Amino acid sequence: MFIFIYEENVIDSNKKMLSDFKLAILIFISFFKIALFVVGGGLAMIPVIEQVFVQERKLLKSNDILDMIAIMQTMPGMMAVNAAIFVGHKLLGFKGAAIASIAVILPSVGIIMIIAALFQNLDVKNPHILQSFSCVRACVVAVFLGTAYRLSKNIFKGLFDYLIVFLFILLLLCGISQINLILLSLPIGWIYIIVTRIKMRKKE
Repeated sequence: MFIFIYEENVIDSNKKMLSDFKLAILIFISFFKIALFVVGGGLAMIPVIEQVFVQERKLLKSNDILDMIAIMQTMPGMMAVNAAIFVGHKLLGFKGAAIASIAVILPSVGIIMIIAALFQNLDVKNPHILQSFSCVRACVVAVFLGTAYRLSKNIFKGLFDYLIVFLFILLLLCGISQINLILLSLPIGWIYIIVTRIKMRKKE
């Protein structure tokens, strides 16, 4: 509880130190750089977003990143844009969401236009190109696993959490689609919240 309150106070103080204009610039530059240099799509952006906005800038909590992951995978559209909208809205409301979404789209559009204009005869089956991207994918997986480990500390708080994760991994390995798993998790989460509240009321 003390750590949670301390984290809230640090985040509030950091936000107060930044004006809306400076925060907007920070959001734009951060997501522009993330979209420009991160390879691997929306999932690959998660470790960088966590590094920039949680660890370095301390503008978001670890739980915010967990919420972002859930929303970016359940809402329609590109995961990278969904993540940018979530973070931008969390920090600066509608303006922040618009700024973050524009910033995360611009590099991709620019790179695609350059490739279309200058590299019309680019051989996408070139073994050197394929090998370089396979190395990048391996690096992305390693970074993502490291972030998943850090975030897992905010998830596993009891036996129920371990059982749920084990159950959903088992169902995923059995071939159940991710969409069905997400839909299944919603009523389980509601039941868990209701049961937890009933237990707390009984203790009171």
